[in-house]
Amino acid sequence: MKLPKFAVKNPVTTIMVMCLVLLLGLVSFTNLKLDLMPNLNPPVTAIMTTYPGAGPEEVSEMVTKPIEEVVGTSSGLEMMQSRSSSNSSLIIAQFDWGMDMSEVREDLNSRLGLIQLPEGVDRPMIVKFDPTMMPIMQFAVSNGENIDDIQKLVDELVIPQLQSIDGVANVSVSGGFEEEIIVNLDEDSLREYNLTQDEVLQLIQGNNLTFPGGIVEEDEEKLNLRVLGKVDSIDALKQLPVSIDVVGQDLNIVLLDEIADVAMAPSDTMSIARNNGKESLLISIQKEGTANTAEVSQNVKERLETIKSNHEDLTFTMSSDQGEVIEKAVSNVSLALIFGAIFAIAVILVFLRSVNATLIVGIAIPFSVVATFVLMYFSGMTLNIMSLGGLALGVGMLVDNAIVVIENVYRHLTKNKTRREAAIDGAMEVSGAVTASMLTTLSVFLPIVFISGMVGDLFKELALTVTFALLASWAVALTVVPTLSGLLLNPNMVKETKPNKFYKNIINWALNHRFATLFMAFVVLAGSIALAPKVGTELMPTQDEGMLSIDVELPEGAVFDRTLEVVETIENEASQITEVDVITATIGNDDPLMSSVLGSGENNATIMIKLVDADERSRSTEQVMSELESKLNSVEDATLTFNLSNSLQAMGGMPNSVEILILGQNKEEIEEYTTEIEKRLDGLNEIKTVTNSIESGKPEYQFIVDKEEAFKNGLTTYQVASFVNRSLQGEVAGTIFDTNVKVQLQNVSNSKEAVENLLIPTPTGQEVALKDIGEVVRGEGPVTVVRENQQDSVNINASFEGESLGTITTKIQSEIDKVIEDLNIDTELYTIKVTGGAEMMDEAFDSLLLAMILAIVFVYMVMASQFESLIQPLIIMFTLPLAITGVILGLLATGYSFGITAFIGIIILVGIVVNNAIVFVDYTNQLRLKGMTVSESLVEAGLTRLRPIIMTALTTMLGLLPLAIGAGEGAEIQAPMAIAVIGGLFTSTILTLIIIPVIYSLIVGMKEDRENRKLNEEKVKQSS
Repeated sequence: MKLPKFAVKNPVTTIMVMCLVLLLGLVSFTNLKLDLMPNLNPPVTAIMTTYPGAGPEEVSEMVTKPIEEVVGTSSGLEMMQSRSSSNSSLIIAQFDWGMDMSEVREDLNSRLGLIQLPEGVDRPMIVKFDPTMMPIMQFAVSNGENIDDIQKLVDELVIPQLQSIDGVANVSVSGGFEEEIIVNLDEDSLREYNLTQDEVLQLIQGNNLTFPGGIVEEDEEKLNLRVLGKVDSIDALKQLPVSIDVVGQDLNIVLLDEIADVAMAPSDTMSIARNNGKESLLISIQKEGTANTAEVSQNVKERLETIKSNHEDLTFTMSSDQGEVIEKAVSNVSLALIFGAIFAIAVILVFLRSVNATLIVGIAIPFSVVATFVLMYFSGMTLNIMSLGGLALGVGMLVDNAIVVIENVYRHLTKNKTRREAAIDGAMEVSGAVTASMLTTLSVFLPIVFISGMVGDLFKELALTVTFALLASWAVALTVVPTLSGLLLNPNMVKETKPNKFYKNIINWALNHRFATLFMAFVVLAGSIALAPKVGTELMPTQDEGMLSIDVELPEGAVFDRTLEVVETIENEASQITEVDVITATIGNDDPLMSSVLGSGENNATIMIKLVDADERSRSTEQVMSELESKLNSVEDATLTFNLSNSLQAMGGMPNSVEILILGQNKEEIEEYTTEIEKRLDGLNEIKTVTNSIESGKPEYQFIVDKEEAFKNGLTTYQVASFVNRSLQGEVAGTIFDTNVKVQLQNVSNSKEAVENLLIPTPTGQEVALKDIGEVVRGEGPVTVVRENQQDSVNINASFEGESLGTITTKIQSEIDKVIEDLNIDTELYTIKVTGGAEMMDEAFDSLLLAMILAIVFVYMVMASQFESLIQPLIIMFTLPLAITGVILGLLATGYSFGITAFIGIIILVGIVVNNAIVFVDYTNQLRLKGMTVSESLVEAGLTRLRPIIMTALTTMLGLLPLAIGAGEGAEIQAPMAIAVIGGLFTSTILTLIIIPVIYSLIVGMKEDRENRKLNEEKVKQSS
């Protein structure tokens, strides 16, 4: 390869190219966006449809099932779930990863428009699922007093100020109240003027509008005519005529304020927000899809500081800030990268004992990183914990090529060559091995790029980053390093390295006892594999971001006050834990769209607890959550669900839980199987709680209309229902200055007795009490109909502790198999399977296994091309099983389970561990071409390449050490991968220096012996 020769002979050109790359790299770095994770867009969409007045079964039959039939024929559909509730239908469709969801939604929209749904059903609405829908920040606003005082300030000042920030897509407020204009009708006055609530409602609606009147021609002009009758103030509403009172010969106009009290009042509360035990306003910030999360977060905080400086009584308490999490995570991973580079440089200084040589490699590392930024920028990547993790992973490997080159240049200097001669000869001699090592490492990342699904999207940026870094380091090793070596290395300061006698004795003994050596290696490998089941398996390592959540659910019908009592109990207990920093609670549901599906939610609450920073506490979030869980065991009539909140939660489902799905056509049998499975799971020691999605009937009061009595009074069921609804809830008559005008009866009690005594007007002008045409009874409302893939379904959720996900899933699957056998369940009619994180783990492992096999094949093909041999690459591939020993022991010693990050580490090992063997075998082949025997060349190659092999292994391992420690947010996810690489590289390096020579001796030596015997036989024949 001529590249090193050109670079050394043209140092000015090389340095100018370096400066150009540095300039481009710095510009690229400043323009790279900062984010927590790569952009993950799950292929999920939702179809929401409302059917006012319909029960769950009617919604299921008449709305959900027809829509399911349309969605079910969509290309690429993987799974479909539906929930049919009173008044509404919700269908969630999940498609194959990689599908163009814009096209999917467009196709669904056009096909759903052709469905003939019953009259009264609103048009199905397709909702996009996007990570940008999740708020990047949430903070509470308070002033220490009643929130009524700051509601107007927040609406008129805070929200507009925040909405104007670049990158902010939406600002929403939870808690507080909205105002409406209440028209409280006096029943006595209504009777006096012979009016009804419905008539007053119609009068307000009929006198509060603007209507087109046509065209008026005047003075050769044609102008539009509008009829104006809009009510523009509360005073104008009060003066609205509603009746005429005849007094003798006079006609007196009766105004609205004579029969009703008209005033502005807070609307009924649908939700409240609390912060650290006090009622507050909770503001959520959503960013635009392409905006920089960290930048938007910082700009919002700066704007809040500006607002606070002008309104010192306002307090903003941050309950969650993804920008802060990103900055900490990226900072921790960046710190690991920097320390890794420092460790790698220290290794070079210790081994080469040359400041100039260390300086050369010290320049090569940041230069390679900066060059990587250029490729990252033009690839549209972001700086996140995966891409930076790729750099941290690659920082040890970045110097591998440089070390091999500079060490060989160093060796040539000991042969009394000039600096330029040593630089050219040394670099060109190892250029083939360096190129082969680079290609084998790159080839293992190629399959990762082509993996589909969540794993592919998650690790694609890591793979690309390492690929870019290695390409940059290869170019640097063959250009920058020889050039700087030719300029900076001092031949007078170079000392010849003496052969390592200890290693010489070991390799000689191994070559003389080949089968005994191989047997010992086999015993070590078999012993480590026997320990593998103790490691356990998981989807992703838990990421401690210092956040946990508690979902609170009380029985249906529970009122706000009871839910508030439970929330206050939880807040009091949580506030006593020293690690707790901020407690934010929301009760109810203030989202009209979701309330149509889930109900108003007075019996539901969510509590978010933020802990102090990791460096200020000695316990993990999981340990704090366990303490809080034990303290709250005594809370009555409430179901509490504890979750660790982190950025990866949505990808793996709820942590420490297994989901089981039961599908079939017979609801009764599904419920029977559910009960039996729950009973079996309760018997497992590792299982903490078992819950299912079967809902009991919702308690409610029902007014049973006596149709005959109602008919006698000239009433229909619809008229009775409308009257009851208007009397108890009122009805909106329209809006004035964007504020609802609600008409209701004054002082109407909502007790059972009061409802029965309500007087309903009849067409004859008389009034009749409701108790005379029906009765109010307590009953149960219909439950939600849940289906999956167009079949009835039940979900069972089992939370566990003390075991890995893979181990507990195996035990649960065993219990499911027993239930299927004991109850003789027909598996063709009913499906019972483990889903959620366990299913995702299996799918991910299958994809990664394929990637690993492809990586091994690619590595073999590269080496076969490099050595122009089919046998020698097989010799090198023996390093792979030797690496497994270190992976197992490393994970076992550190307590990590085997997850997809550790699996990625093994795939990376496939490309790394062969590099040392390539350097060893390549030099052995060169020595054999010079006439040495197999044994002589193996010993000489081992002694010569011992130092660069140990140096490259140490730099990679020490470079990954900060990442393996996994300290701080963001580093936990990378730790198992780093541990797998360190452990595998450690054992493979030690065994490579011993086992590879033995196997080479056996295979190549036997071939050489056969060739020598044939040669001797031919000589004997010729001599005879």
